[in-house]
Amino acid sequence: MGRSSARQSILRLFEIRNRFGQASADEKGELLDTIAGSAVRTAADARRLHLVLCFLRAFPDTVAVYRRATALLARFPRIVDDLSERERARLTDSGIAGTELNYPFSYEVAHWLARAHPGVACIDWSGFENAGRFDELLSQLLEYTETDYFDSGYVTTDEWLAIASGRSDDGGFAWLMSQLADLEKYDRFWTAMYNAAEVPVLCRLGSSKLSRTNNVYPCTKVRCRTSPMRARVANAKREICRPIDDLQHLDARAGARLIDVAMSSLAARHRETNHFNHANPKEVYVANVGAGVRIAVTGLLAEHRYPLETTMGFLILSNDIPVGYGGSSAFYRQTNTGINIFEEFRGSEAAWFWVQVMRTIHQLTGCNRFVANPYQFGADNTEALKSGAFWFYYRLGYRPVRREARALAAAEFRRVKSRKGYRTPLETLKALSACDMHLKLPGARDADFFDEGWIEFAGLLATRKLVASGQRSRRRGRKVLAGRLLQSLSIASLSDWSAEERDWFERLAPVVSALEPDQWTASERRQLTKWLRTKGGRYEREFALCFAGSERVFAALKSACRRVAREH
Repeated sequence: MGRSSARQSILRLFEIRNRFGQASADEKGELLDTIAGSAVRTAADARRLHLVLCFLRAFPDTVAVYRRATALLARFPRIVDDLSERERARLTDSGIAGTELNYPFSYEVAHWLARAHPGVACIDWSGFENAGRFDELLSQLLEYTETDYFDSGYVTTDEWLAIASGRSDDGGFAWLMSQLADLEKYDRFWTAMYNAAEVPVLCRLGSSKLSRTNNVYPCTKVRCRTSPMRARVANAKREICRPIDDLQHLDARAGARLIDVAMSSLAARHRETNHFNHANPKEVYVANVGAGVRIAVTGLLAEHRYPLETTMGFLILSNDIPVGYGGSSAFYRQTNTGINIFEEFRGSEAAWFWVQVMRTIHQLTGCNRFVANPYQFGADNTEALKSGAFWFYYRLGYRPVRREARALAAAEFRRVKSRKGYRTPLETLKALSACDMHLKLPGARDADFFDEGWIEFAGLLATRKLVASGQRSRRRGRKVLAGRLLQSLSIASLSDWSAEERDWFERLAPVVSALEPDQWTASERRQLTKWLRTKGGRYEREFALCFAGSERVFAALKSACRRVAREH
C-alpha cells in the first residue's frame, strides 16, 4: 500500500488511541493490520506511529492489540533503515530503535551505559567543543612512562586512544570507562573532570533496550482497558491516605533491573536525574495501584544521600512500560515532589497517576503535606503557564500559601466553573504562580512547616561550626566536632555502627553541633542519636520515618535555620 494509506491509518490510530471498548478495539486492530502491510516513508509518520504504538502497548484494549503493537515496534529498526537518508537523519535523538542518540552524558550515566549497554555507546570525536579539557582528563590516566609520546604531537588524542584501547571501534569509550572505574568509584574529582570535558557520546541504538522502543520492565501479565481513561479522583486527599495493599520491597537483583529501565527511559530522552543515577538497587519499592499501573520508588545509595532530606525517585509503569517519572524530597512531615509524563503518554491519566504517586510516597515516608514549587505550575516556565498547570494542582486540593494568592485563586476558580469556554488570562496565572502551593492531609499542622529556603542556611551553620573548631584542616575540624558530639550524646563508641552510619555521624556533626544538643534532655538526645544513625542506615525510608517522629530534632533545626535566615 502507498504512503497516503499508511499516513491516514496512523493519523486515525492516533486519534482513537485513548478510546476503549469493543468497537475501538476492532478498529485499532484493522488499522494496525493496514499499517503492518504499508510502507512508512517519512520521519514524521514514523514518529507518530512510534508514539501511538507505545501508547497502545501501555494501555491496550485487548491482548491482541497489545501483541500487534509490540510486533510493529519490534520492526522499527527495519522501518528506520528503509527511510531515505535525509528522513532517517530527522529521527536522530528521537530515542527510537534503529536511530542514533548523541549527548554529553554525565560520568554517572556514561559509566552506566558502558556497563548496562556494552557496545552501544562510542565517543563522537567530531562533537567536541572543548577537546583541551578532555586531554587534561586523559593525561591524568596515563602511566608516567607514556606521557612523552602522548605529548609529542606525533599523534592526535583520538589516535593515541585508539592505540591504547587496542583499535576499538567505540572511539575508546569502553577503555576510558574502565580506567575511570579502576579509580575510587565515586571520587568527586574524577567525576568533575569528566563532566567538565563534556564528552560527546554517540549511541547507535539498533534493537537495544536503551531505546524508547524496547525499554520495558518484564511484564508478567497484560492488563487490558475496557473503560475510558481515569480522570481526577473525586477526593484526592482521601485516596492518598488509603493504604496500599500490594507494596513490595524488591530484592537487589530485581531492583537493579528496574533502575536500568528508569535510567534508559531518561537517557533516551536526553535527561538524567540524581534520583536514578545514584539509586540503591537494595532499596526499590513497587506499589501495585491497579489496572496494570505500578509506582516504583528508589532510595539513594548511602554516600549520595542529601544531608537533611530523604530524596527518592519514582517511575510510573503501565503494563510495565515507563510512562512518567519524578522525584521527591521529604523533610520531617512534608514532601516536595513533581511529576513528568513522557510525550508518548500525554492524553492518558496524568491526574490519576499523580494521586497514586502521592499515595505511595505518603505510605513510604509518613508525610502529611505535599509542596509544589512555583516553577512546576508557571513561574519562569512558559509551557506550564500556558497549559494552565496551576489548575491541575488546584483541582487536586493544592492551595497557594499566601493569603492574597488564595483569595485570587478562589475568585478565579468561580469564573472558570461558571463560564463555559473561559480561560484564565496569562497575567492572572503569573500572579497565581508567585508562591508555593501546599496539599495538606489530615493531621498537618502549620507549626510543622519548614520553608525549604531555610535548608540552605544549615550549610552556613556547619561552616561556622567548622571555623569555631579551631582547625585549619576542614577534615580535622569535622573529626573534632564529631568527637565533641559523641560526648554531648553520651555515646561511648561507634564500634557497633556500620561504616555508613559512622560516616554520616561525622558528616552531620557540624550541623548537629550548632543545635547545642548538650542542653537537651536525655530522651531528646536518644531521639537525636537514632536520627543520626538511621541517616546512614540501610534504607532511606527508615530515616524518613524516623525524622517524621523526631519532633525535638525538627524544632531545633527549624529554630536554628530560621534564625540564620533572618540575618540575611
